[in-house]
Amino acid sequence: MKLTSTGYSLKFIQTHPSCNWHEKRYVYKFFSIKTKLHYIVYADYHDHDFIAVKFYAKKDRKSNRKYSNIINKGDVSNILITCAKCIPELLKIYPTASFGFIGARTIDTKSDKVEGYKANQRFRLYKYHIPQLIGDKTFLHKSFPNASSYIMLNKNNIDLAKTEKQIREMICNTYPDLLNMQF
Repeated sequence: MKLTSTGYSLKFIQTHPSCNWHEKRYVYKFFSIKTKLHYIVYADYHDHDFIAVKFYAKKDRKSNRKYSNIINKGDVSNILITCAKCIPELLKIYPTASFGFIGARTIDTKSDKVEGYKANQRFRLYKYHIPQLIGDKTFLHKSFPNASSYIMLNKNNIDLAKTEKQIREMICNTYPDLLNMQF
């Protein structure tokens, strides 16, 4: 399915200072007219010039499973397009930054579904849609199904193999659920 949506208006809210997991967090928000929900987007700037893009429905903000909850209202393309709108803005600040999306496994209490970590539904959506949104002029696209991770390595980095290795190690240290997977 070719993406034809344009997404929604993404509004920058604020930055958060460093913590144990990242050096800086950029916070954005948007409203989906289809789901009638507000969404929060985090762009977490990590070591090695890597930014992890995360999002969740604002109604789930206090949930430990906010990244795993299913909305299932058919607006995934607009939501992904809107989340990706932060990338060009962040490239102005960090011109050699690489970006990534880690697919949180689905935990749906209504259908009693708990998805595995490998090649999960969110990862499959990222792997399919992100290359359509963001081409290969600036980024080398890499997918890691065993860790449900999708990374875009910035081609402005001199040593892409070294950059990839550093980012993979940082992701495994930051997201311990991935440690037991072949990444």
